[in-house]
Amino acid sequence: MKIATVGKGGSGKTTLAGTLARIFAERGQRIVAIDGDPNPNLALTLGMTPQAADQITYIPPSIMTLVKDEAGNSRLEATMSNASIMDKFAVRANDRIDLIVMGKPAHGTAGTGCMCSSHRAVRGLIAELTDIGEHTITDMEAGLEHLKRGTARNVDMMLVVAEPYYRSLEAALRTCELARELNIPFVKVVSNKARSDEDRAAIATFCAKNGLEVIGEVPFDEAFVRAEQQGLSPYDHAPGSVGIGAIRAIADAIAMLAATPPPPASVAGHGAGATA
Repeated sequence: MKIATVGKGGSGKTTLAGTLARIFAERGQRIVAIDGDPNPNLALTLGMTPQAADQITYIPPSIMTLVKDEAGNSRLEATMSNASIMDKFAVRANDRIDLIVMGKPAHGTAGTGCMCSSHRAVRGLIAELTDIGEHTITDMEAGLEHLKRGTARNVDMMLVVAEPYYRSLEAALRTCELARELNIPFVKVVSNKARSDEDRAAIATFCAKNGLEVIGEVPFDEAFVRAEQQGLSPYDHAPGSVGIGAIRAIADAIAMLAATPPPPASVAGHGAGATA
C-alpha cells in the first residue's frame, strides 16, 4: 500500500510516518520511505544518526520528466530504472527500510521560484516505486501546496494528522476535501497530541460533523517530546510508550484496510461533500 502522511507543520506527521515504517519493518515487511518535505527530518525518526542523515544523496527533481504520448497526453517518466534509483539514491535506514530523500531547495534561491519540479518528482516516484517493498510511506510537505499540485495523486491512503485545536482541524478538513478530489481511495484522520477527554472529544466531534473518519488516536506523549529534544527516534527511545502503542493500533488498522478492496472513488474516505 502507498501511504502518505500530511498535516500542518509540527502536527506530528513525520513522527507518524517514521514510526509506522519501523512498526511494519518489525513485522517483517520491506518498506520504502520517501521524505518529500523540503526540510527533511524523516531519517532521524527512522533511527538514523544526524551524521548518517547528512551523508544522504538527495534525489534531484530531474529524476522525473514529462513526456507526451502519440495522442499528445503528458505523463511522468523516470529518467532511470527503479533499480538504478534505489542503487544510487536509497539508503538503508533499517534492515527492512530503504529511505529516499527529495532534494532541498538550492542555497541562494530564496524567492526565485516555486517547488514545481520537486512536487513532480515526488509524484512520479510514488507511482514508480510500487514494485519495491510492501508499503511505500511518504512524509509529505507541510501544508496544502502538494495537494493542489496533485503530488499525492498516486497514493492509496492519506493519513491526515490533526491536533485538537480549531486551525488544525480546519486544515485537516481542507486537506481531506482536496484528497477526495484526487480520488485517493482511503482518506483517514489521525487524532494527535490530545491531552484530555475534552481534546479527544473536540477532534471526534469535528470529524463526525464533517464526515471525516478517524483511523486512530495518538495521545500527547512526553516520551515523544524527550526523544525530539535528544534527536532520537521515538520508536528507539521509548518503544513501550503509549504513543508507540497507539501507532501500533493504527498500523493494525492499515493492515486490515490493505487486505480489503478500496471503496469506490465517489465515496472514498467517507463523507464526500461535507462542509465545515
